[in-house]
Amino acid sequence: MSTPMMSTQLRQCSAWAVGALAVAACVPAEATTYLDGVSAPLSSYAAGTFDLGTHLPNFIGGSNGSAADGTNLDGNRVYIFDINDAAGPNGPAAQADFHLLVWQFAAPKDSVRLYTHQDHYFGGPITDAFTSAEVLEYSIWGCNSASAGGCAAQANWSYLSDPLGSVIGPQGPVYNFAGTAATTVFRGGSSEFGLVNAYTQDYTFGTAHDFYAIRGSTQAMLQNTADPELDAMVAFNRKDVPPVPEPSTYALMGVGVLGLWAARRRQRK
Repeated sequence: MSTPMMSTQLRQCSAWAVGALAVAACVPAEATTYLDGVSAPLSSYAAGTFDLGTHLPNFIGGSNGSAADGTNLDGNRVYIFDINDAAGPNGPAAQADFHLLVWQFAAPKDSVRLYTHQDHYFGGPITDAFTSAEVLEYSIWGCNSASAGGCAAQANWSYLSDPLGSVIGPQGPVYNFAGTAATTVFRGGSSEFGLVNAYTQDYTFGTAHDFYAIRGSTQAMLQNTADPELDAMVAFNRKDVPPVPEPSTYALMGVGVLGLWAARRRQRK
């Protein structure tokens, strides 16, 4: 199995309560953007630039739910009960108990959006580790059908992204990832289904794939909530994504800068 180099991206800040400027200062440019609103509707994408794909039941590791679910963005979830492998929560694809929820796309694309289906979150602040794990309970895997043996061969699947844990701040949990961090997390869910899809996530990877899959994330398994559910998965190329609104963090940074400027002016008088 070809496994990309794992890098942990930790956005843990010790300055949450020190003021708006301090909050903004601890957010690196490459970090995940967290938005309180919803994702852009698929109708805002140019025709032909995104692919809802096809959910494939019984593809890797046994039953993966109905083919009618997990393909159309319709609020119907598809899910599996994952297990805590002896070799680690996201053990190697060679293990006999390895299984994935799999989607096939018409052509390789470098980005995916997970329309999460929430069954334990109904809005409001997240204040505990269990709920934090529940809303990001997916590790993401990729495969290219051009590989020898194709994507039916478990060894051809690459481990792309995995939420390891989170730090809960005043606006909600902030996650650290193995592999590729989410580019954007929409706390309000999707334009199509709102909080049903709360914590909708976008990811962009260094390699395009025509098969993507999920299983339980490390943090979900550690919190014993590894039953990852999705409404749908959409694949696209990052260059085709409509502009994302400015996150509230950047607005707070501007307020903090103005506050410092005003304070210095008062000191000079």
